[in-house]
Amino acid sequence: MTGVDDAPLQTLTQRELQALRGAAVWYAKYHAATVAAHAEERAADAISEREEYLDLVAALHKLGVRIRVPDALVEMASAA
Repeated sequence: MTGVDDAPLQTLTQRELQALRGAAVWYAKYHAATVAAHAEERAADAISEREEYLDLVAALHKLGVRIRVPDALVEMASAA
């Protein structure tokens, strides 16, 4: 992203960070089934959606949050 501070998390309060974490967890859980349903699709938008989803799961992992990766994406997640 251009024009974005390199260290935006440092400017967040604990409550703001918790709210961001909570929203990301909700989003990841809400979209898990949809992303998994399109796991075999080769269309560019499906690939991009999977990559973004797995990036979100990886970022949450770094924040100490474990999200179960759908079985259809497990192999892709370990390759990332």
